[in-house]
Amino acid sequence: MDIIAICVFAIVSAVFCRTVEANAKEIKLILVIGAAAVIFMKTAGTLGSIIGEIRLLFDSTETDQRYVGILLKGLGICYVTDLTCGICRDSGEHTLAEQTLSAGKAALVVLSLPMLEALTDIVKTLLV
Repeated sequence: MDIIAICVFAIVSAVFCRTVEANAKEIKLILVIGAAAVIFMKTAGTLGSIIGEIRLLFDSTETDQRYVGILLKGLGICYVTDLTCGICRDSGEHTLAEQTLSAGKAALVVLSLPMLEALTDIVKTLLV
């Protein structure tokens, strides 16, 4: 992943969006979403190797593979929620951003319930 190229692209996109903002806010929002999509696509290739390393780590510790899925889904929820909140804030919709953030937190709690259940089972086993 070429982080320098991504950063330069982000800065150029931000300057371009700021220039367009004065005349057409709707176009600016579309440009922001497009630039975010380009950056995501640029980083998507790296995500495959990261996921592979996480799987190897979990395989080496003989941890239940369900937890890998939970971890990856949690990371996805965090990324999508953060991106959406940023776009909402950029378009001036701070209330929507905060509600999206709350929804992301609730989704993480729901997603982590199987891990919490496993943890309580371990604690019960240790106490008996």
